[in-house]
Amino acid sequence: MEEEIKIFFKDLFPINRSLTGDGNKKTIEYLIDNIIDDGEIKSVRSGTKVFDWKVPPVWNVNKAYVKNNFGEKVIDFKENNLHLISYSQPFKGVISKEELLKHIYTLTEMPDTIPYRTSYFNKNWGFCCSENLIKSKKFKGPFSVCIDSSFDEMGDLNWLEAVKKGKSKKEILISTYLCHPSLANDNLSGIILSCLLFRELKKIETYFTYRLVVLPETIGAISFLSQSVTKNIIGGMVVTCVAGPDKLSLKEGFDSSHWINQAAHLSLSSLTNNNYITYPFVPDGSDERQYSTPDFRIVTPSIHKSKYYEYDEYHSSRDNLDFVSPKSLIESLDAHIKWIENIESYCFPERIMKACEYQLGKRNMYPKIGGTLNQTIHFENKEGFHQRTFDMNKDIEINGKHIDAFHWLMHLADGKNSNFDISRISKIEIRIINEAIKLFKLKKLIKTKK
Repeated sequence: MEEEIKIFFKDLFPINRSLTGDGNKKTIEYLIDNIIDDGEIKSVRSGTKVFDWKVPPVWNVNKAYVKNNFGEKVIDFKENNLHLISYSQPFKGVISKEELLKHIYTLTEMPDTIPYRTSYFNKNWGFCCSENLIKSKKFKGPFSVCIDSSFDEMGDLNWLEAVKKGKSKKEILISTYLCHPSLANDNLSGIILSCLLFRELKKIETYFTYRLVVLPETIGAISFLSQSVTKNIIGGMVVTCVAGPDKLSLKEGFDSSHWINQAAHLSLSSLTNNNYITYPFVPDGSDERQYSTPDFRIVTPSIHKSKYYEYDEYHSSRDNLDFVSPKSLIESLDAHIKWIENIESYCFPERIMKACEYQLGKRNMYPKIGGTLNQTIHFENKEGFHQRTFDMNKDIEINGKHIDAFHWLMHLADGKNSNFDISRISKIEIRIINEAIKLFKLKKLIKTKK
């Protein structure tokens, strides 16, 4: 998979993406052709009112550059699409250094780096470059400036949408954004991971239905939410910044007690032995701002590797293909897959017979020789035994941890405690609790409800 991910990064990184434009559509078509197969391009016409916003005109760029007094291109959009402020107005003329500097943006603290800047809803034009460039001998005016950009008031804002149907109509939303140009972690990594995750989901039978959206941030999410397709969405995830070098982290959804949020914590806890960062919810960042507003209240946590705002390379030319790695993206993908497994497992187990303990020995769920409990070396290595579940393609080898889980399950499975609650109260990992539940269902000792 690492080689496949490298190809995706290499192919998609150079494409200029924004709120709208040819680059967005090219990216969506690539994702459909190479990863998810059956996605659909959805659109809203420019000028459409979506809640308190209006969909902007479609923006495209043919060329954009700055030539110095010697006729050299010192800034060129074709060399790096971060050089041009996104949604820059057309401009052509010869101007002084003093005038040009009013339209130049740099990072003084990282003088060799190009920043990423936008002007989506304010008519403006500008360039981004390194601080070193404007201090160099090359930066000598007057300057010839050309921005050959266009705005189509009759165009469309596009996004990718795909649905994987489950047994239930209840939906889990997988949302990521494609409006950033050549920024690898934020958020080309999120685009690639979301589509790979959706591809994995299509291989299995699921209880929940999963809806993937790959859209421009903010206005894209608002446009999607305006389409009245959210009535069945009960929770989800915003996928962003998932291939950096830092440890895994979780930005919680607005309701930290929500089971979607708990499922994410359980995923990272099991994969990292609790060695991950937790960021509490705040109403900024990405499209959780839109999904969590009062009319929707969709809980959408995010798992990251190098979270936005938290790494120096953020929103700059240093967020490039050297900053990310396929290995990091796969680590994040594993965390998201584990998250989905926990989401799918979420249930409220209830005992069929609620009086006293079940006699587990006659059901081959208890050691036949007494006195071995809490003696791991005896029970796990000598007295372990197998049970096969109908919905798993492997045997479960029952060990001492499962026996503990059985006890807690018999104590707490009253239909009011979820499997997550039982894991939290018992301090037994969710995998063992879920295996215990499957074994109890096999023996017709419990039933579960979602």
